[in-house]
This record gives sequence, C-alpha cells and structure tokens, in this order.
Amino acid sequence: MHISVLHANVTSFPFFLFSKTNASTLKHLHLQNCLVYNITNCDFILFKNLRSLTLGSTKVDELFITSLVSNLGLLDELHLIYCEFKSSMPKIVSSSLCYLEVKNCHVVSNNIKKGVNLCSLDCLKLTSLEYFGPGLETFYINTPMLKRIHIPVISDEYVNAFALLSTLTELDILQLDIYSMVKPLVKMTQPLRHLKQLNFIIQWSHWDFLSEMEFDLLWILNILQTFPQLQKLSIMLTYPKIIKKQKVVKDVEICSHDEIRVIELGGCVGNWYEIEFVMNALKYAQKHERIVLSPYRREHDSVDWKSDPPVWSQNGCQRIRQKLQSEDVVGREKVVFV
Repeated sequence: MHISVLHANVTSFPFFLFSKTNASTLKHLHLQNCLVYNITNCDFILFKNLRSLTLGSTKVDELFITSLVSNLGLLDELHLIYCEFKSSMPKIVSSSLCYLEVKNCHVVSNNIKKGVNLCSLDCLKLTSLEYFGPGLETFYINTPMLKRIHIPVISDEYVNAFALLSTLTELDILQLDIYSMVKPLVKMTQPLRHLKQLNFIIQWSHWDFLSEMEFDLLWILNILQTFPQLQKLSIMLTYPKIIKKQKVVKDVEICSHDEIRVIELGGCVGNWYEIEFVMNALKYAQKHERIVLSPYRREHDSVDWKSDPPVWSQNGCQRIRQKLQSEDVVGREKVVFV
C-alpha cells in the first residue's frame, strides 16, 4: 500500500486513521505540508512494513522521527526535504536504511529560518547519501557501506568536508554541485583514494553577474591528483551559452593520471574553455578510452542525455573539430561528439 498526503496548507496528519485500517500493509508514505508533532503512544508496529518515507515541507518533531526510523526494521529510503524541526536535525539511526536524502531543512527562531546540520548518522547499511545543508564536516557518521554521496559546494567551508569523506573507504561515486565562481576545491589536500567516479554539476545560473572571461575548467584537472583511483570524470554545465568574445586557449603544465578511462563534458557548445579543457585533458588522461562531448547533460548513472536547450550547434561542433585538427594533439581520435 502506498499513501501520499499532500496539502496546500500545513495540517496535522491524522495518524488515528492507522488504528482503523490495515496499516501493516503500508510500504510507502509521502507527507507534504503536514504537521507531525506531539505523537503520543504511537504504535510503531503499524508501520512495520514501511519501505520508504518522504516528508516534504513538513513541520516535524525530531524526537518522533528519530524514534520512528530506529524502530522500522525494513525502512529502505528516507527523504527529509525542506522540513522544519523544533530545535535541531533528528539523529538518524537505522539498521536497514540504504538511501537518505536531507535537503534544506531548518528551524524557525523569531520568524527567521535557520539551516540545521545533520549531526549524527548511524546507518550500517546506508549506500547513498544526498545532503544539502550546513556543517557536513561536523557530524558523527557511521556508514561503513556508503558508496555514493551528493553534496553542494558553495564556499571554502566545504573543503573541510573532504577530510570526513576520506574516511569512507567504500565511497565510489562523489557528485558535487558547484554554486560559486570561487574555486574552493583547488585548496584540497586530503586525498580520496578509493573514489572511482567524480561528477560535477556546474550551475551556470549563479555566474550571470560575473565576467564570462574569468571562467575556465582547468582547475578541475589540477585537483585530480587528489583522486588517484578515479576512472570516470563527468562535468555537466547547466544552461550553457555561446560566448561571443572567445579567449585564447591556454596550454598548461599539469601532471598525468593513468587511471581515468572516460571523461564526459555535458552542456558543451564550443566555447574557448571547453576546447581548452579537452586539449589539456587529452594530455592529462594518457590512458583514456574516450572523451564524450555533448550539448546535453545527464545525471547520476543514466544512459540517456537530457535534451535540454540549447541544442548542439554545428558551429560549436566545427569549432572544436577545427581546433583539434589544427594542433598536434595526441588521442584526438578518441573524442566522441554526441
């Protein structure tokens, strides 16, 4: 049984209904704009078969959530999205949880919203974590099976989180949403030795007020020594556009990386910094199998490229081809245009 309760205005969720129905068959519960406070004498047996729980824009008692999650032996997925807690983020303790999403949760004090950080995560089976919030580097984490993590990078403070990530020995895939023109990851010193795949989602919309001529992608190549076992690098540029005044392509001295096999550049429309990145990536990843260029983008491990505008321009494609042909570039035959 799957129940979704969606309200335009915040309303108390009628938990009493579960005392009159066969709630033990409930496997998926989605609450939107609900009030989940002051639950007394809650019989967790009613939710014993719950597999996934989603709370969106919901006012929640953090102690109740902590108790609920820790008492559900089959809960596989938990989503806390734009939730408002009384005073802090709940401690997430679960023997079954495999996927956790925590996004922009907060408390309200004096009518002011304040983001709250995930302070404790004790989930032995957790394999995937998506976390958008403050203080990633400060919380207690016991997730020995965590393989994938998705976090934003907004400022230099997120560099400190990599010290925590370096302790996760099973971590294979790291996805970073970059929201700032600042290049905080250049300061990374803590290696992530087990990482196999690194995904960058670069949010162009946050750079509209900055000089387009200051932008480049070479800093990404410069940090790859921090990921010595990396096999796949994926960069997705959101809402790309053609820059009219093209800059001279730079050729920089960088170290080589022998493990990278696949490099993807999505949102690629033929700008100077894309050509610059490709030419230097060909030298950097000397044992690569292919470099895939596309005007589209794709997320996670999807095999499909999303056909978001702008569509691939023949001028952009031709500009990259001509540059590669005009230079003495080794490996250009492995560049693939999608």
